[in-house]
Amino acid sequence: MTFNTTILPLAQAVEAKRLLVREPLRPLGEQTRWLFVEPNIDALLDGHIHFGLFPQTSSEKLIGIFAAGQLLTLSRRLTKAKPDVEQIVGYEEVWALCPRTPKPGWRILGRFVDPGHFVALRAWDKNALFRNYAKATSEVIGDWKELFGDRAPYSNADAGAYVGGVFRDVDEES
Repeated sequence: MTFNTTILPLAQAVEAKRLLVREPLRPLGEQTRWLFVEPNIDALLDGHIHFGLFPQTSSEKLIGIFAAGQLLTLSRRLTKAKPDVEQIVGYEEVWALCPRTPKPGWRILGRFVDPGHFVALRAWDKNALFRNYAKATSEVIGDWKELFGDRAPYSNADAGAYVGGVFRDVDEES
């Protein structure tokens, strides 16, 4: 699987294996979105870290849905709607992919470098993250600066522009 990018720091990070292209184990269709992960996140998802908790069918399904441009739920606000992708409110374009199992769930934090191109930099158990949002988001922002320098993450007033493809903004329902 290949990806096209005009973002030189992204291409360099992938070439140097500082970021890996995370491919769905079972692709659900032609890839239209891209997930780039830090190597420890790749190892976590494959079950090499926290063996027994991962790999998880639900996490792999979320990655497959994301990659194939299929229906994702998303939110830019604090909500009880349990979206697949959520923006961490108040933290400079930090977003999370939200695998909900193993319980209590995990948050894979990162930023969008371009529409449909998510760079996952940190993974947190939901319970541990609950009291550490400032620390977690600071780590993501620091990791981003190491990889991309002064390049700002993608930003758009339209929540759907981040993911493209098929999505449902749960904020519009409340």
